[in-house]
Amino acid sequence: MAAQNKQHLNLSSLFTELNRFGKAQDYEKALRTANKILKENPEEEKAFHYKVVCLIQLGRFDEALKLINRNPALSSNFTFERAYCQYRLNQVQEALSTLRNVTNPSNKVRELLGQVLYRLERYSECFDVYRDLMKNSTDDYEEERETNFGAVLAALSAENDPKADQYGLREESYELVYNSACYLLGKGDFTGAEEKLMKAEDICRKNFDHDEDTTEDEIDAELEIIRVQLGYVLQMQGKLDKAAKLYNQVLKQKPADAGMAAVASNNVVCLNKDQNLFDSKKKIRLATADGLQHKLTSAQQSAILLNQCLLHLHSNQSEQCRKLANRLQAERPASDVPQLILVAQLCKDKQMHKAEQYLQNHIAKKGDERSANILLTLAQIQLQQGNQADAAETLSSLGALSHKPGIVVSALVALYASLGKPDAASDVLNKAVKWYKKHDPTSQDLSVLIRESSQLHLEQGKSDIAVQMLEDMRR
Repeated sequence: MAAQNKQHLNLSSLFTELNRFGKAQDYEKALRTANKILKENPEEEKAFHYKVVCLIQLGRFDEALKLINRNPALSSNFTFERAYCQYRLNQVQEALSTLRNVTNPSNKVRELLGQVLYRLERYSECFDVYRDLMKNSTDDYEEERETNFGAVLAALSAENDPKADQYGLREESYELVYNSACYLLGKGDFTGAEEKLMKAEDICRKNFDHDEDTTEDEIDAELEIIRVQLGYVLQMQGKLDKAAKLYNQVLKQKPADAGMAAVASNNVVCLNKDQNLFDSKKKIRLATADGLQHKLTSAQQSAILLNQCLLHLHSNQSEQCRKLANRLQAERPASDVPQLILVAQLCKDKQMHKAEQYLQNHIAKKGDERSANILLTLAQIQLQQGNQADAAETLSSLGALSHKPGIVVSALVALYASLGKPDAASDVLNKAVKWYKKHDPTSQDLSVLIRESSQLHLEQGKSDIAVQMLEDMRR
């Protein structure tokens, strides 16, 4: 009996100590105390829960998850803790499965579900979760929740999802203004996005006006994400020097956010194009460092892979270029870009015939789904090899595009004239005129085509046809 009383007093003392350390957020000491309690009583649920929480707070997610999995009897109600550990360990799909099994999820569980769905880029579902939370929650986390919701709206805007247009965003913090800018960016409103980002920077700076302990470097660190996004907005408006200055300013500060540094580095590579290759190689190493796959969206990773591939092309690294182009093709099967890069590399290696054959095979596989970009590239390669007749045939297969005035029609007319086929040249213009009369009779292009066709007929001595065409145009 005496021994039992002593054990009870010891456990009571340890729990008092555990609570004290927990309130003080001294998780190392709290963990040691929890271990002492579990040594005395391995089935003690409160101490077990404390241990899991301490491990999570200390960032030891793998240990916490293993502990939960090894003790199913004690962790039957630890759905949130299990899912959170999975999320932080980048086991995002597993975290989603764990959260989906909760029958009556609390706000805390739904908050985590929203973050998981956002990481998985399932923005429409994420929108529904946050919309419900915002409608049915009143607590101290409203602004943080609205900030996250703003990020979801921005992501939906980039995907042209109409859900993004259902809500306006407040702009009471720089984070909310930043998300408003991203929303406008998704809409293609670069001027509006630029204004919002400048406003976000101004609000952010004002937040530190009365904080004398904050250094300029710390303020700059807070502004990094705004400046990188502003750099992109400027880049999309053709203000390339200003964009490059912002990117390099951020990178010079060696930002702690590796994902943001990767985006800025990639954008510098894009600005460099085929110049300053030494700098681009340094930047692409930053953008492709290990572990970044969990910090970047799939679109960002694809853009980085594309620029890495192009950098190999510009650097005459043929094998690496082909390898990455094939990988890009596997990731983006609907895109023409990987094929065009492979063809560009073949042309650069002076394998023009092989490039032409590659495109011919690709066109044969695609059938009616062949793209204009591929056909135009094939025509260019055929012309570079002096195959004017083949190029004319390729341009003629462009469908509606082959009737457009400008490059295609002019090229076809010039090619047939060069080949000594004046009737074929006239036929190109006649078909283009007929197509516009049927499909777009009010277009200015129709007038242009009629004038060009009448001029060609005059040059060929067919004045009666030329006059008739011009009279038809006046009616």
